[in-house]
Amino acid sequence: MILTKEISLLDCGQQVKNGNHEFSARKDKNYLLLMSGIRTMLKIQEKNYYMQPFTFLLYPIEDTVKIEAPEATFYRYMQLRMTDSYFRKIQEAGMTLYEVHTLAQPLAVEEIWKILLPFMEENNSCSLEMGEHALKLLMCLLMEASDGTVSRAAEIPHYDKLTALRHRIYAHPSDSWYIQDICDELGISRPYFHKLYLAAFGTTCTQDVISSRIAYSKKLLSTTDKPIAAVSQQCGFETDVYFMRQFKRHVGMTPTAFRRVQSAGKENEKTVPCT
Repeated sequence: MILTKEISLLDCGQQVKNGNHEFSARKDKNYLLLMSGIRTMLKIQEKNYYMQPFTFLLYPIEDTVKIEAPEATFYRYMQLRMTDSYFRKIQEAGMTLYEVHTLAQPLAVEEIWKILLPFMEENNSCSLEMGEHALKLLMCLLMEASDGTVSRAAEIPHYDKLTALRHRIYAHPSDSWYIQDICDELGISRPYFHKLYLAAFGTTCTQDVISSRIAYSKKLLSTTDKPIAAVSQQCGFETDVYFMRQFKRHVGMTPTAFRRVQSAGKENEKTVPCT
């Protein structure tokens, strides 16, 4: 549990199958944050919400909130408590209740999620200060996605096809993603495609391709001993030089340094709990 003056994380987790899930209010000013990485439909208090990949929904918990997932689904949840002043702040940023919003930076949200999830475990010894910073950063990213720079899904032509495309990019980062081929598939011009993609997600398709490949490369660097050149090729980068330049730009260090840090972290986990 992470408790701050303005916003607190009371619970978080994920649902990965069909069934019902009920949330009960803890004290007052409770809100349920739902995030979906796939296309799914959630029934909340008898109303259907259609979630596209990389979207989120903020829902108030007056007493209890019941969620039904009639189809195979996957969604993450956070139960939050906010002060009135903080809630007004996120409303002013455009984060309205009962509406589905699009994540502008899904990879960043994914990394923050990994930081926050251990705080729900018993006997957790991770730094509370780190958790507070992560929670505040998450809310900033969500407000960024709701501040008007990301348009409403209903207002964007081809939105369903664009979200399906974005999901494929993150699911298959090493594939060849040529903009002209995508435009031909959608039947639209390159300038119009760039305009729609930016309006829908607050970033470009090219940047999403790079981000998805960087995320994949981090996984390979952390879990295998493959040479840097092999990692670069497997992730779909054209050259090793381009891979290393993009990796350092996004991660802040070279692939070799990242692997060294990850290896050291694993050794520390074996002997010393996080503090």
